[in-house]
Amino acid sequence: MTPFLFLFVALATASPMRRQTMGGLDADGDGLVSKDEVFAAMSLHEALVALDRDGDGFIYLAQIIELWGVGDQFYLLNTDGDDHLTFREIENGMTLSTFYDQFDFNMDGTLDVAEAYQLNFIYDVINDPTLDDPLDSNGDGRLSRLEVLSHMNYDEVLMALDTDGDQRLTPAELMVLMGSETTEFMNDQDNNDDGFVTYDEAKSHRMSLGRIFDRLDQDDSNYLENGEGAGFYTVYVTIAAANASN
Repeated sequence: MTPFLFLFVALATASPMRRQTMGGLDADGDGLVSKDEVFAAMSLHEALVALDRDGDGFIYLAQIIELWGVGDQFYLLNTDGDDHLTFREIENGMTLSTFYDQFDFNMDGTLDVAEAYQLNFIYDVINDPTLDDPLDSNGDGRLSRLEVLSHMNYDEVLMALDTDGDQRLTPAELMVLMGSETTEFMNDQDNNDDGFVTYDEAKSHRMSLGRIFDRLDQDDSNYLENGEGAGFYTVYVTIAAANASN
């Protein structure tokens, strides 16, 4: 597998780990990303190439879940019933407009900061795919626990996910990393059942970055592969940008 080409993008931040603006996708600076702004910035094919981190031409179930929280679209688009989607299957089954709609969780016709998180990542990769994968240190196309833990710590991850900087995480914010594990994580860590996970709650019950790695390792292979580690790449963009701004 060819190494994924990755972007250290200089995102505007008001605090070390907080993304305040939409970056290049938010062309009119209103804090929202519209369909027209996405249409002007990318094609569906370009988005798929950006998501294909290992360069094998396939998108896996775990990646679909990381994008949208559920795997429904994987099964709808998977016409041949195998373990992956080809670009052709996706492009035959959806347009860039319907791709955008999957991120619009509140169905208001625009994307706020949390909803646009993944599309901003895609935009960043499309516009500067020049750097080798900084997480997959040995280039084997999968992430080990050591590779993840050597590039980030749990506090950095929590702050990167916290798009509005209120020190508590919503299901939408957590979904960027946790994907299909979001509901279980909320059930385990939301100790007061208020619908949010504070930083302190996120660390309760001995939860750690290593344990999150284990949850995402759905096949218990001790590696994140076939899209299982997709969320870590998205989070790393924010961490790298924050470090670059310091």
